[in-house]
Amino acid sequence: MSKAKVLQMGVAYAQSLLAFHADRSPKPFSASFAVTNKCNLRCVYCNCPLLKIPELNLEQIEQLFGKLKKMGVVRLGLFGGEPLVRKDIGEIVDLAKSLGFFVSFNSNLLLYERYKDRLDGVDYFFTSLDGTPEKHLANRGKHNLDVVHAAMNEIIRKGQKLTAICVVTDADFEGADYLIDLAKKGGFDLHFQQECYDAENAGRSAPDGIEQSRIREFWHYLLKRKREGAPITSSEGYLKYITTWPDFRSTAMYDPTTKCAAGRGFLFVDSSGETYPCPYTKGIVKPVNLMEVEWADAFDPNTPCTKCLVGPMLETNLLFHNPVSSVMAAMAKV
Repeated sequence: MSKAKVLQMGVAYAQSLLAFHADRSPKPFSASFAVTNKCNLRCVYCNCPLLKIPELNLEQIEQLFGKLKKMGVVRLGLFGGEPLVRKDIGEIVDLAKSLGFFVSFNSNLLLYERYKDRLDGVDYFFTSLDGTPEKHLANRGKHNLDVVHAAMNEIIRKGQKLTAICVVTDADFEGADYLIDLAKKGGFDLHFQQECYDAENAGRSAPDGIEQSRIREFWHYLLKRKREGAPITSSEGYLKYITTWPDFRSTAMYDPTTKCAAGRGFLFVDSSGETYPCPYTKGIVKPVNLMEVEWADAFDPNTPCTKCLVGPMLETNLLFHNPVSSVMAAMAKV
């Protein structure tokens, strides 16, 4: 990331942080936009492909991006579903870059070869690897994993940043070690996130007989491997937080002694343009139509939960609750 982009991101974050702690009108610096709910995979932990939600067209997306820019958003995440099933995904990326957003892109990469020449504007790629090939395919459905690895290699060859996300469905120590070795050899980073349950976007409820102590031991192990130098981009604060989570059967909880940065520092826009504090609150809170009203006027600060295990939301939330240590850790990656 260029120094100018780092400065822009820093200023936007500082303004968002000040608004958060001073209880001022929300000023999100980050937003995630699901360009589609359609997907070419059927992952056991994801319900997105089953949600039949309309999609914004390019003209509407341009209006949406303009609204986000005006709000102060500088970091824009594009995901789905699978964003590469949209034939106009290159135009969507171009729109985002034309407005100066730092663009991250979350994809299973199965269709990357088809659109790779239209994705050079992406600043940061995320994909998914759920452990050993056997575990990955069991979680995400049968597909050609070699195609994914080839796309990852091409992204890295181009000099673009890449992180593989591993959804933690159980305490798979073997899978974690496999991915760490693969990442070291391949030149990419890893982010681990606990499976989410009981949300509109989630694929299922917590299974019976979940081994609390074993999962906690697994997260302690990931923290140990990170401290040993493993290419795990998940922050130490994030990993420590998850080791103290009281019940892994619950993804989110309400604690009246704290508040969440969802809606204040970051927000989520679904494929129809309806906007929520975060993806986990979809189907729980009333959405806001950004085309018609201002987010600051419509946002309800009384969020239904204040603590969670939703990976990217938790990591970003820590930026607001532990700004000094979180920023220092983030800057170390730049």
